Amino acid sequence: MSLEMGTLLKDRFRLLRPLGEGGMGEVYLGEDERGGVSEGRPVAIKALRTELNDKHELFLRRFQEEIEILRRLNEPGIPAFVDAFEEQSRSFFVMEYVEGHSLELLLDRSPLGLRPDMVAEVGIQVLKILEALHNQSPPLIHRDIKPANLIIRRQDDLVFLVDFGLAREFHSQAAARTLVGTVGYCPLEQLQGQPEPRSDLYALGATLFELLTGQIPKPLSIPPVCSVQPDVPESFGQLVDRSVRQDLDERFPDAATMRKALEEVCLQMAPSPARPKKKRSGSDRADHLLTSWGRTLAEQVSKPNPVANRRRWKQAGIAVLLLSLVFCGVNYRTRQSYLSAQRDLAREAFAAGGGVPGPGWELVEACGLFPAKGLGLGDPNGDATLRSGAIFENRQFHTSETLRFRLLRLKGRPRLLVFCQPWGILLEPRTKNYQLRLIRVARAASLESAPWEDFQACRPLSLDGFNSIEVRLSIAGGAGQIQVGGQTRRRFTAPGNWRGKRGGVVLLNAVKGTRCLVEGLQLR
Repeated sequence: MSLEMGTLLKDRFRLLRPLGEGGMGEVYLGEDERGGVSEGRPVAIKALRTELNDKHELFLRRFQEEIEILRRLNEPGIPAFVDAFEEQSRSFFVMEYVEGHSLELLLDRSPLGLRPDMVAEVGIQVLKILEALHNQSPPLIHRDIKPANLIIRRQDDLVFLVDFGLAREFHSQAAARTLVGTVGYCPLEQLQGQPEPRSDLYALGATLFELLTGQIPKPLSIPPVCSVQPDVPESFGQLVDRSVRQDLDERFPDAATMRKALEEVCLQMAPSPARPKKKRSGSDRADHLLTSWGRTLAEQVSKPNPVANRRRWKQAGIAVLLLSLVFCGVNYRTRQSYLSAQRDLAREAFAAGGGVPGPGWELVEACGLFPAKGLGLGDPNGDATLRSGAIFENRQFHTSETLRFRLLRLKGRPRLLVFCQPWGILLEPRTKNYQLRLIRVARAASLESAPWEDFQACRPLSLDGFNSIEVRLSIAGGAGQIQVGGQTRRRFTAPGNWRGKRGGVVLLNAVKGTRCLVEGLQLR
């Protein structure tokens, strides 16, 4: 439940405006009205959601772990911990507010990447932060380094690493075995639930690749930097290539070694031409950063990149729209490569966690998902024109009587199809609630094309909004029922038995706009 702006928490922290929200809670901009080093300064206030149902204990533990990690850290480039407390039956913690722009925003504005010398400076600053994290006892690993979590502070261009919600202690004998992170920036060992400090170096390498080329790194398959952006100094490209190798022993052994190597690369690089450095504030601040950090408009026009990712279209002009007709074949192959990499990534994770929905089922298609105790749908780094989800086929058995799953909303309002041919359940958001409908799904259903039609014998169910629900559809002979949360039931008549050989989960929203987690999927 959102908080009212102007609310005073702990007689000290005034809520000014919302900054964002996630699966665990909301983040607000606030002001410290009394006491402490932050008095009179803006702060970021994170509030744990109250409507988490049976997920509350899990998220509360993660929330408290993030508090304890930030409480013990006092390093440049990490938001300072201010306070933590409970009020109105909710948990809060307060940290330093870093005013600035994320590197993801700068990439949106400079779609071919940033200047190599500035990228190197970012890398050195982040490696100093990682040295501080990894030198803790026990070491801390961030597990989610990416451009969106790197902020350039407005007042001095200092790089900050933010969002420690996934950060954990590393114990060599008992590594954290949860599959978390962001697709494209995770090495194989992290996808297998065994991250370690060198996993953060891989994530930073993937981030440097994106900053240099403008391309979102492909999962477990990042090409050599200089093959994508030839004007990057060879020594810099080789450093990034080494950091994203799949074999742990082929990467840099630690953050300090990688930092020293990057500092050597900086000494070898010729400095870029000086650019205006007049400080600006407000909406002009991003323009100032691009003037200093981004590639010039002439560079972007004179060096078109035929495999550039979705960011290039945000800045496209008439000339690029015309060129897109020429590049459409190349972009199609790039998209197919992305889908192939997603499928391979999901197979690796499912093989480690046994995430298939029942005996005899095999994963045959996947896109925009990250299996972590279920199907995490809606990869924010995926192509927003693609659907997200997974398709399974049963190659041993062919009779199903039950479809069961649990849906947890993480971001936005998911429009979701869960099916086992010929039956499926469609969840659609309405103005004030959700509607759950029984549908028939065509035999050729896939992620890209999953045609269906309403089954009129079963009336739609209306849900008054939810964060987590359990759904069960069972059919035997000519009768069946839908059960939602163990309370709402509807009976219907269905012709014949259920003999589905293909099933799956398809998030129908634009991939970038919504995230959800489907847990405990069973097709039996």
